[in-house]
Amino acid sequence: MADQQRLEDFLEQKEYCFDALLVEFRWLEELEDVMQDSTWHREGNVLEHTRRVCRAVVSGEDWKDLNREERAVLYMAAMFHDIGKKSCTMRSAEEEGRIISPGHSIAGMKRFRELCYKELEERFLIPFAVREEIAWLIRYHGLPLLFMEKESPAVSLVRARESVRLKLLWLLGRADVLGRECSDKTAALETVEYFRAYAGETGCYDERIHFANEYTRFCYFEKQTIWPEECLYDTTKFDVYVMAGLPLAGKDTYIQENFPHLPVISLDDIREEMGVRPSEPSGPVAAVARERAKGFLRTQTPFVWNATNLVLDNRQKICRLCSNYGARVNIRYLEVPYREVLRRNTVRERSVPVDVINRMIRRLDMVERTEGFRVSFQQNDGRRIK
Repeated sequence: MADQQRLEDFLEQKEYCFDALLVEFRWLEELEDVMQDSTWHREGNVLEHTRRVCRAVVSGEDWKDLNREERAVLYMAAMFHDIGKKSCTMRSAEEEGRIISPGHSIAGMKRFRELCYKELEERFLIPFAVREEIAWLIRYHGLPLLFMEKESPAVSLVRARESVRLKLLWLLGRADVLGRECSDKTAALETVEYFRAYAGETGCYDERIHFANEYTRFCYFEKQTIWPEECLYDTTKFDVYVMAGLPLAGKDTYIQENFPHLPVISLDDIREEMGVRPSEPSGPVAAVARERAKGFLRTQTPFVWNATNLVLDNRQKICRLCSNYGARVNIRYLEVPYREVLRRNTVRERSVPVDVINRMIRRLDMVERTEGFRVSFQQNDGRRIK
């Protein structure tokens, strides 16, 4: 594209001016019509709150100590941190008509990822790792204020650190509080500061936690009662490879090149065997796949599970099934640029309707580093992208 420009250069050119950037990131304009509860946000609508958060980000003492990439990541996360409120804001039936936005951080993460994947990352040369850190910052932006309400605060912080730098999350959480007008602002800022101190005590503020071995790491996130330094005896016996990615991301080619001798359970092949069209319910197809998987699992035979696996709940079911048989679940997420997906679709024998692809992108639950025994993010030629 002729107008390509690195994100850091573009933001600096606009001098990190919110109103100048609002013209470029037009999706944020819709937040002006989204109201907030006056108890927590007397400043008004979501757009006004976002403007104040961005102002707090660049006016903080820590801003000058960030490098160019950190500034770009933090500012983009601040700009888009509440974009999910557009679809999630409602009047509470239980709380006397209070305005609430349940799940807005998850919706916002998905919305940003969709916008970035389809439009922004090509224009601004945004790498996968940068896009994903911004997306996960949006997902976790409420954690600095709410972490003590979690069942296990330490595990919540360690999990978040697998996807984002906690310094950036702390700065975002602090700006989020500074960007609102409410009666408990002082107490909220104290909580956010405690988040930073607690993360330091836990050992995950500056870097990811070191685990005694891979099995300990897996059990830590599965059971949440394991000490990271406890060297657990690895009871896993064989590997299972679970593919994930949009149609046309190159999963079949990747399997042929990396696992040519392993049996493959392909949901597309099973669907074709059963004469089930893509538009029809996939429950019967998944049931057949599970039964075939159990056959390999009973004999401890390594195999590949080949499907899009874009929904977290589906991946968790597969991981639990395989782990119960003593398998090491290796998740391989593959991605190619949106434009390439569309190009491949035009030459594919079994093309996928573009609206179906777009719906998949909209619903995508990105693989998290803590989901399997091992998780990797790769281009379809095998190169790691994170």
